[in-house]
Amino acid sequence: MLGMSPQDQTIYVRLLRPMILFVGMVCYALFTWWLVRNDFMQGTREVFLQFAAVWVLGLAFLIAWSDWLLKATDDALVLFRALWCNVGAVGMALLVPDGTRLLMLVIPLFGILYAALHLNYVQVILTVLITLLAYLFFKLGLIVYHPNLDLEFELFSGLAFVGMLGGLSLLSWEVMRLRERLQQRNARLRDTMDRLTELASRDELTQVYNRRFILDVLARQKALADRGQQPFSVCYCDLDHFKQVNDRFGHAAGDEVLRSFSDLAGGVVRNVDYVARFGGEEFLLVLVGAEAADGQQVAQRLAARTRQIWHRFGDDSFTMTVSVGFTVYRPGERIDDLLNRADRALYNAKREGRDRVVVGD
Repeated sequence: MLGMSPQDQTIYVRLLRPMILFVGMVCYALFTWWLVRNDFMQGTREVFLQFAAVWVLGLAFLIAWSDWLLKATDDALVLFRALWCNVGAVGMALLVPDGTRLLMLVIPLFGILYAALHLNYVQVILTVLITLLAYLFFKLGLIVYHPNLDLEFELFSGLAFVGMLGGLSLLSWEVMRLRERLQQRNARLRDTMDRLTELASRDELTQVYNRRFILDVLARQKALADRGQQPFSVCYCDLDHFKQVNDRFGHAAGDEVLRSFSDLAGGVVRNVDYVARFGGEEFLLVLVGAEAADGQQVAQRLAARTRQIWHRFGDDSFTMTVSVGFTVYRPGERIDDLLNRADRALYNAKREGRDRVVVGD
């Protein structure tokens, strides 16, 4: 439903919508009972009470138990409810005297409109056809058990009801077309929002994740690890002597080196892991589910592949190296403590001569 959160939609679909339908049908049944008590119905009270009891109790069953017993989808439940309401409303309307019958037959039209707001074309057509068949069935029974009926009125009232069904079918078709266009527009809007969210989470230069997004990832992974569900490790990476690249070859060369390392890091980790540019020439890798041994292998592989790539700018070429501080998250610690430990390990890697992986305490 438009403008509703997923939680609000669940409440509306599973509780509020069927209850509104049930209250409406109970009010309709009470109104027809008033007609019976004042002798405005053609059937006996016993017939009416039996019919109304089956109708209302059947609707209550569809609302309260069908999802559990029938294992039906929400669309199927809406279809069952619309059909049950329409068949019962048509049956009661045909027990009303001639003068008010057409007024009572307006009620099933709302069932078709209700179906048009929630179901597809085939299901709405099925609702219309079964409503019409129910009308013809009850009409035939009325003629058989009341041979003194005004057949001319029954014919023209039947044609009028068929005409109303046809008109509402066209209106329902327009409603469904409008609903379909709104759904398509909402889908395009969701796609656009997803793309914008993706762009907002990416570093503009390297297209890996940015600092803000990776901090959110760390918060989520911390929550999982603290519940004992999934450990994780981090690699704090810094490209060695990167400033010399900018000074010697220019910032365009430096940008190319950053993009090249980002692609390399993305190829070293798995699909479930994260690579982010943490600032300048610093990168952070979050290795999901990785313990110490596996994480260190990833860090060593990253360092080895980095030094194997040659970068060429004009007539000059060179290789880059990376220093990595590796550490495993300890359940219960703060994210700042984790990053500080990885940063100290990175500092030690720099101090020990760069181009190496150092494990944080």
